[in-house]
Amino acid sequence: MLRRLALVGLVVVTGVSAATATAAKPKKFTPAVLAGTWAGTWTNQTFKTTGTLTLKIGSTHNALVFAATITGNTFGCAAPTPQAFTLPGGKGANHWTAKGFNLSNPSPAFGTMNVTYAFPSGVLTGSGKAPACAPGISWTLNGKFTAKTFNATAHITLPGNSTATTVVSLAKK
Repeated sequence: MLRRLALVGLVVVTGVSAATATAAKPKKFTPAVLAGTWAGTWTNQTFKTTGTLTLKIGSTHNALVFAATITGNTFGCAAPTPQAFTLPGGKGANHWTAKGFNLSNPSPAFGTMNVTYAFPSGVLTGSGKAPACAPGISWTLNGKFTAKTFNATAHITLPGNSTATTVVSLAKK
């Protein structure tokens, strides 16, 4: 009887350990690292405006695919249409590699921009200027992805060199 209890205890403990073990972190970046829906809010702390931001990130045919949907009064303008980007695997701008990705595309919502994601740190940095609705604006962004969150701060320079600060907070669904 004691042997049966010990065996049952071992099976239960082993089963719990296997169920609660965390997956090993990947050694290189692939689109699967960020895949999912990231949703939350942005708040312009200077002008007290807010909105939502949803990033849908996935992959298709070895390409990193993401779409950004924003609500609210961004850059002092009406909410932009959803923005979509596809980055194939490979070197150079507008590609992803084992070290992350670089996006250097013009976008009506964000203007001429350059955004870089570094793996494994999860750091996302970017800058841009002249979004279609506000050509006199430039911006910088510093943020970080973790397994479940993305938090960033954007510094916006307005015509006349006044500034505004926006904070972004997303959670992976």
